[in-house]
Amino acid sequence: MKPIYLVDLTSIKDSPGARLELRDQITLPNITWEGERLLEFDNPWWIELEVTNVSRGYQVNGKTGGSYRLDCDRCLERVRLSLETEFNDLFLPEAISHQEEEARSFTGDEMDLSTAIMEAIILQIPLKVLCTPACRGLCSVCGTNLNKATCNCKPESFDPRMAMLLKWKQDKGGGDDGQS
Repeated sequence: MKPIYLVDLTSIKDSPGARLELRDQITLPNITWEGERLLEFDNPWWIELEVTNVSRGYQVNGKTGGSYRLDCDRCLERVRLSLETEFNDLFLPEAISHQEEEARSFTGDEMDLSTAIMEAIILQIPLKVLCTPACRGLCSVCGTNLNKATCNCKPESFDPRMAMLLKWKQDKGGGDDGQS
């Protein structure tokens, strides 16, 4: 993956306690999300960073925000959403980063923040994306988008996902009164 954002540490590397404040724009790559869905970023995104030399490494406190597009989970229409997130990470030189589980590693005088940025964003994306809270979804019979049109299909009275349970109930017995 091409680096999303690199921080040049040369100005603060020899001064413990020194800070570097940055405001910039970043370009995020589109990624495949939950199988075949495309998570598409509307670039550019903004980023604000504060990088502090903490003797043995660097503490990075950052914020980023922008908008992205995903398909609605019910009707499959494209939805544009906004997101703003924060991240706080300790970066240690690669030689000592393995000693602390929570630390990220870097080498040389440049720090690549790509992983920290993408993790912060992905962790904030909702598990279920809807175009509207009242989205009616697709007809389970013909596939019509019920937000845009109506269809004359009769809703199935039986959910085919329950076929195995129905077969089990018929084979093994069990009534509606809770008795086996």
